[in-house]
Amino acid sequence: MAATRTLSKFWMLTNEFTQNPYPVLEHVRRESPVRELAFPDGSRAWVVTRYDDAKAALADPRLSRDIHVHYRLMERRTGCPMAPPPEEANHLANQEPPRHTPLRRAISFAFTPRRAEALRPRVEEIADRLLDDLAGDAPADLITGYADPLPVITIAELMGVPADRWTDFLRWSAALRTYSPTDPSGRLQSTIRELSDYMAELIACKEREPGEDLLSALIHADPERRLTSTEILSTGFALMTGGNDTTASLVGGVLAALLTHPAERQRLLAEPGRWTASMDELIRYVSPISNALQRVTTEPVELGGVTIPADEVVVICVMSTNRDTDQFPDRPDDLDLDRPKPAHLSFGHGIHYCSGAHLAKVITEVSARRLFERFPEARLAVDPARLEYEQNVVVRPLKALPVLMRGPGH
Repeated sequence: MAATRTLSKFWMLTNEFTQNPYPVLEHVRRESPVRELAFPDGSRAWVVTRYDDAKAALADPRLSRDIHVHYRLMERRTGCPMAPPPEEANHLANQEPPRHTPLRRAISFAFTPRRAEALRPRVEEIADRLLDDLAGDAPADLITGYADPLPVITIAELMGVPADRWTDFLRWSAALRTYSPTDPSGRLQSTIRELSDYMAELIACKEREPGEDLLSALIHADPERRLTSTEILSTGFALMTGGNDTTASLVGGVLAALLTHPAERQRLLAEPGRWTASMDELIRYVSPISNALQRVTTEPVELGGVTIPADEVVVICVMSTNRDTDQFPDRPDDLDLDRPKPAHLSFGHGIHYCSGAHLAKVITEVSARRLFERFPEARLAVDPARLEYEQNVVVRPLKALPVLMRGPGH
């Protein structure tokens, strides 16, 4: 995109941006790295696009993730009484200190890298079962058949959900992703009630009969790490919504990247020990998170030479920071498995760094490795230019990823 092009006030909300955001973001980083974004309802946000500014913003306590701060701002802007539902209001992603601190401690205790690694063999089994269903001569959609269900089933199992309820979790996850609070059908509210009722029932079951799962670990933690029932329920919601969507977006993006970079794919297959070491560069390149969860300024904050007033929404554009030449000076638009220290911000920074980062990496690594080990000749069934992304403020998922699983002549 030419540097002289004038962007619309809705620049981040256009389909042109959704499908190919990087030329626009390069222009914005250069010309106005902290830039206003207008929304159709008349509100605005400030978008932070440079790596150093974003990293500072993610660690700045004046930029609040407290969901009550957000709802109070929306209440003032709309003039309508608003309160966050308890399912959203009581997990650590939507809290700030002092309440965030014990929540973080509890989740870190239960959501350890060791627990995530222990799931690796089970993730491989789930991946293989899904791949069994996709094997054949006709093109298979790796989004609906693989990238979407793999995180849902894995997280459901992590929480101790019985296998006979996984189809419900797939349905709930799809509905939570599809419907908005303003949808007149009421499907979102109905889904939240169904999931909330089931999670409450599951928590009660784990209280009586604990197992080797995350919910049991949270429920039966030591007193100093113990959460309330509402906090455990809210944590389950966070995993089923943000955890699923971000990991599904990551899996789909990494699969697409390796399908369009055959030399890198062949290198990983020839050197299996490189899979884990290559994940951060793949995640940086794919940028499955478009923007970090929105912040609200509690007082004026200066970022990138711009003073943002109090009570303003701030959007930290992660996919821009992951290709900032100041942080990644050597060909940031290329996938380079030898890139030294690809310190991306896809999992955040500071106290809100994603607790599930290690599990997301495990799921993504297993998904790609098992696909290409089993189907080394897998290839896109369409021109890469025809791949489309869904418009979403937080994640950047592919709409579909049609793939021929076998090479010619099979």
